Amino acid sequence: MTFDFTKIRKTSSSFELRTWDPEGVIFYGDTKPQEDWFVLGLRDGRPEIQMHNHLAQLTVGAGPRLDDGKWHQVEVKVLGDSLLLSVDGEEVLCLRQVSGPLGSKVQPVVRIALGGLLFPVSSLRLPLVPTLDGCLRRENWLDQQAQTSVSALTSSLRSCAAESQPGTFFPPGTRAEFSLQDIPQPHAEPWAFSLDLGLQLAAGSGHLLALGTPENPPWLSLQLQGQERLLRPPFAW
Repeated sequence: MTFDFTKIRKTSSSFELRTWDPEGVIFYGDTKPQEDWFVLGLRDGRPEIQMHNHLAQLTVGAGPRLDDGKWHQVEVKVLGDSLLLSVDGEEVLCLRQVSGPLGSKVQPVVRIALGGLLFPVSSLRLPLVPTLDGCLRRENWLDQQAQTSVSALTSSLRSCAAESQPGTFFPPGTRAEFSLQDIPQPHAEPWAFSLDLGLQLAAGSGHLLALGTPENPPWLSLQLQGQERLLRPPFAW
């Protein structure tokens, strides 16, 4: 999303968040990449702000854990030279002397990205796994009258599931690897075996099936709720 700073009259954004994921980026905003940017994310389930501009360069965490699968109302507001963070109607963080007048911005356009960054992860002040598995609703970003564009990705996001529970995401750093070298090789007949890993993704639970023949390398098929995805070697994701 992009906004015209010269038309902004409301300098706050609010939304409701639901996630079981303890780490990741909720949203990123900037007026000039590498020089004037802001990130709101989660670390160990708690809100964390990273920001960098000519007035302030900081990383600070505050507030309750939000990775409990419940809906939480979050608001970020710029008030004068201060930045306020509220969770469920309660102010949990106030940073003073971290923002200047909108008219002092070098670029008249502010960009906002949901669930990701618009620069390399290495540019963050403190390393963070950026991908966050969660849901947003009742969003209100800055001044809608000043909005100039919405990304195609944002406008095509799927709606959240009615219910949520642990196991509907892979935590940061999760990795699955499969080696077929230790499996006895067939001599003539095509062979197959299945592994029930108890996978539970956003699409549902399913089975992991590996198939192969002496002439062809094995491949894996992930079957979820009647839908099948073909996974080619090296079987790591």
